[in-house]
Amino acid sequence: MGSNGVAAAWAALVLAAMSAGPIGAQTPAPAQSPAPAKPDETKLDLKLFDKAEVDRSKGCSVALWQSNRDPDKDRYAFIFTEALTGQNHARQPARIKVAEKILSMTRVATGGKVGGYGLYPYQLYRLGADEGFAVLDLKLGEIEGEAVEIESGTLTVSMAGKQQARVPVKGGAGCMMAPIAAPPPAAPPPATAAAAPPSNPGGSFSRYTVRPAQIPRTLPATLKSRFGCDPEMLKAGVTGFQMSEESAIWELPCQRFNIQANAVYALVYLPEPAQNLRFLNFKAPPGKKRTSAPAELMSPEWNVKTRTVTGTALGRSEGDCGVHERHRVGADGEFVLVEYREKVACDGKAGTPEQFPLVYRAR
Repeated sequence: MGSNGVAAAWAALVLAAMSAGPIGAQTPAPAQSPAPAKPDETKLDLKLFDKAEVDRSKGCSVALWQSNRDPDKDRYAFIFTEALTGQNHARQPARIKVAEKILSMTRVATGGKVGGYGLYPYQLYRLGADEGFAVLDLKLGEIEGEAVEIESGTLTVSMAGKQQARVPVKGGAGCMMAPIAAPPPAAPPPATAAAAPPSNPGGSFSRYTVRPAQIPRTLPATLKSRFGCDPEMLKAGVTGFQMSEESAIWELPCQRFNIQANAVYALVYLPEPAQNLRFLNFKAPPGKKRTSAPAELMSPEWNVKTRTVTGTALGRSEGDCGVHERHRVGADGEFVLVEYREKVACDGKAGTPEQFPLVYRAR
């Protein structure tokens, strides 16, 4: 069946499901003078989960949040969760919240091309014991390391006697790995207020600002001697990415050039960063050499949800050549190459770095 046939079949299936209502429901006889329904009686009160009700720190899951909210910052953002178990990512009953009641639902039909973690652009769910239906219409991104981004979409919920609810969503699917701390020191010092690690409310990989008191005094000189970094760059601030209560990756600003800047990275044991700090390297594709030094990443941009960082090293200000690369933080804190693109010819034909010719993509 072609793509048009799949879309038509899916549309027919959804329309049938939405119009049928719960299985076994009876059509009431028309009244002579029906009273108008009160708005509060017909409204489908679809609610957002409290952040405390959604735990994605362990195992694999699919989660959707309202598109105009940020699940890292907003207490109420998530609207759909679905746990995945086993090596085949078997789906457990998904959850939504109507009024103050959490409803379970089971996927019963799919449409379109399958993506990572068994996601489809179109998914039909049956709510509870024939309480209604929910439809997901999603735009799926590609697998990035161990995650799939749901770039956009809608969640539509239909229940008998209620107005249909339709919510724009974003989301993602992936597996959270157990955080790995850096090796502890031989003789850890007693805990002090200055050595205490920052809080990590996300419970997993999260961004924070490193306090100046945490940065070892010798670090600027070390960065200058090893990587040629400008010590003044650290005054702009150091960003940390928390991996556990005791370990984090620090992004250390290094040098600023005419059109871009770079950074180097270190895996840090937070109770004693001066003695337990290890610089990290970025790998090149097989058979190639990076245009940047192994420890440097140009113009870094992070996606904390997928634990990935992209770097773009332009060949010149016109932006018509250079390298665009993406790396994922592995369980051991090392960077794993996910994608590498390079345009060698500076031919005056400018485009986005994401459109440079693909050299390597992790399988």
